[in-house]
Amino acid sequence: MRVISFILGAGIGAPLRYSIDKYFRTKYVFPIGILIVNVVGSFILGYTQTNYFVMGFCGAFTTWSAFMLDVDRGLAFRRRTVINIVLTFGLSIAAVAAGFALAS
Repeated sequence: MRVISFILGAGIGAPLRYSIDKYFRTKYVFPIGILIVNVVGSFILGYTQTNYFVMGFCGAFTTWSAFMLDVDRGLAFRRRTVINIVLTFGLSIAAVAAGFALAS
């Protein structure tokens, strides 16, 4: 049952991430969609911690690979890339901490 819950969560998380990223990429040069999903997913996972559906959802919803691709593509734009890295790490760490704190 755990695997099925995980798969169902992932099946929702991945298309939702894609839709959010696609929407924001049409409006902004900065990869705000990936930033949003990584921060929101970090908060959700910090809040729920061990729910298999949520772990599948957050695993598919958040994305290290798209973040790294954005960093690589943005290397020519150093300032924007540094801002992306700092915001993604800083806000994601703060979000997971806030999730833990609210769950306690």
